[in-house]
Amino acid sequence: MKHLIYGLLVSVASVGLAQTAEAACSCGGVRNIVAQYSNKTIQDVNDHTTDVGQQIADTILKGVAQLSAYSDRSVEAQKRIEDAAQLNDTLRARQEARGQAESGRYDPAASACFDLSGLMQFGGGTASYGVGGTDVSNLSRNRSRGNGAEGQAVSQGGLAIANAIIKDRDELEDVGGFKDPTSDIRFLTDAQTLDTSEGKVAQAYARMVNNMVDPIPAKPITEGEAKTPAGKAQMAARQVDATRRSASHAILSYLGDLSAPTGSSELAEWAKKAAPTNYPYEIGDKVSKLQALDIFVESRFPNPEWHQAVAKMSPEAVERENLLTNALQLYVSWERFGLERRQAAALSALLALQLDDRDSRTTVIPVND
Repeated sequence: MKHLIYGLLVSVASVGLAQTAEAACSCGGVRNIVAQYSNKTIQDVNDHTTDVGQQIADTILKGVAQLSAYSDRSVEAQKRIEDAAQLNDTLRARQEARGQAESGRYDPAASACFDLSGLMQFGGGTASYGVGGTDVSNLSRNRSRGNGAEGQAVSQGGLAIANAIIKDRDELEDVGGFKDPTSDIRFLTDAQTLDTSEGKVAQAYARMVNNMVDPIPAKPITEGEAKTPAGKAQMAARQVDATRRSASHAILSYLGDLSAPTGSSELAEWAKKAAPTNYPYEIGDKVSKLQALDIFVESRFPNPEWHQAVAKMSPEAVERENLLTNALQLYVSWERFGLERRQAAALSALLALQLDDRDSRTTVIPVND
């Protein structure tokens, strides 16, 4: 910039000198010399100005390029910072998940292992190792009709039936721990597993059902009697009677199926391991569905060890234990509903009998016109 100003001053001075020289002297040679110096000076100034402008432009372009490079580096640096932050977040999340897993958050509930192993052997109570309630009810109904081994005494009638009842009472004394199981309903209701695979237990159970539902059946109707009006009326009456007695059979059948040995031998092994130390009932080599459910229940609320285990669980494990308990409660409620249905049928039969009794005692009052 200083060179530019200096050149302009020289140019102005040269023009001034040329004008002064021209005024003082009219010689053409001097004027030409001065004009040449002046033109050269102007050309030098212009060339220098062009160089300076180019230098300025180059400097600006270099500055812009430098700024662009700085911007690219800044973007790259920001990208690397973001990648590092995301990696740190991932590592932190993984460490938190691992810490939660190691803390026991995802551990199963304390009772989950024996619950699941027991359910695998449970079998839904469909396989029986002894005489079930349904079997005994069918035998009892056939006996009332005079069929089968028990039906022979019914066919003979009277004294033969009484002798069979007394005989079973004496022979089956103390079976199952009861003085007379043939007349004690506790023989069925108090047993967690009624091992009807054992002969005397099954016999006592069947006799108790017969004594309760139809202790002294009438003799079967003969073929000749069946052809008479009285015989047909008796056959119809017995059908009505059998229908109402079936309501009682249904309840005892249901209770018997619950108590009969079921599942598998593995279920008995599971029951011995799963039962709490304070379990109040004996566990034999065969286990019923009723006793399996009883162990599921007894291993919880009445079991102090269960309360201690729950106190040490994580909230998630407690929630899973609560889910298992609710599922068990749902199943028990369903079994109870099955019993209530049979009880409703028995109540219907009882109501019908009461109505029949009322009708038989009704006195017809004549009405005078």
